Amino acid sequence: MDHSDNQRNQMKIKSLLFFAACFVTVLCFGQTQVSTDTSVIVIPHWKKGDIHKVKFSSTTINKHDGKEAKYLSVFEASFSVIEKDTTGYIVEWVYTKCSLAPGDITTENQILAGLVNTKLVCKLSTTGRFKDLENADELMVATGKVVDDLINKSQQDPTMNIQYVGVKNMLVSKQALELVLLKQIKFYNFSFGYKYRLNFVQTNKLKMPSLFGGQPYDGVEKVELKKLDNPNAVCIIETSKTVDNQLLKTGLMEYLKKAAAQAGKQMDTNFNNENLEYTEATMQQIEFNKGLIQKADFTRVVNLGIQNRTIVIAIEAAD
Repeated sequence: MDHSDNQRNQMKIKSLLFFAACFVTVLCFGQTQVSTDTSVIVIPHWKKGDIHKVKFSSTTINKHDGKEAKYLSVFEASFSVIEKDTTGYIVEWVYTKCSLAPGDITTENQILAGLVNTKLVCKLSTTGRFKDLENADELMVATGKVVDDLINKSQQDPTMNIQYVGVKNMLVSKQALELVLLKQIKFYNFSFGYKYRLNFVQTNKLKMPSLFGGQPYDGVEKVELKKLDNPNAVCIIETSKTVDNQLLKTGLMEYLKKAAAQAGKQMDTNFNNENLEYTEATMQQIEFNKGLIQKADFTRVVNLGIQNRTIVIAIEAAD
């Protein structure tokens, strides 16, 4: 194998690791059940015809090969309540405007930017939990066209091209489509349908998706009602999720060994002294008598030593 082949194989390994580290950004949402003996329950108080405007921002900080890059993309959106009955709500989300960061490396941001003014029709339960993407068939076609265009335009960027091809390959089911399109929307409803009480930290065992494929990791989630302002009907809810450092090291070593073997190379997989990290944290400030988010943020940190990424999704009411 000549020097140019070695370079191409090394680029492929790095690109695949890059994809593994970043594409998990669309894979993990869902609180486990919290205690029912609480002081406040968060549910929608919406009526048919309600329209609310929301601003999402997505910040990605990527550290790779000693270099740091930061990308900030902003989306303006609105949701309309088009049906309300005893089974729940039909809510129509539309991204109305997108200011995409130049070279944004977050694949779902690139895809959403191509779907501005496209309706995303969601079915919610009576308590505001996500149940279904009603127009999935229509969106599958539209999303496929956007991804094909991104693949064609990224031929000179192997790292992003591999990610877009990976997205195309996984878009074979409604669940996969939801993972790609609904991260921000599902985060809006993240705290809905649960009860919370002050001065109590609910600790849950849960599964976090593997960064490298295979079985999910065992993780720990903590949920806490940090503030309850009854006169103003506002509460603040915070959560955190963590994965054990040793599980990350084991997964990373196995992944790199397989990738190196496929490329016909050997790679240093000794990470015993590395402090790896895979964590998530959320904060939501909610006007609970209306069932509306005033502001919120979701932060995921993936530190793999050789590839580090922090993703922050922020929500701000824009009514």
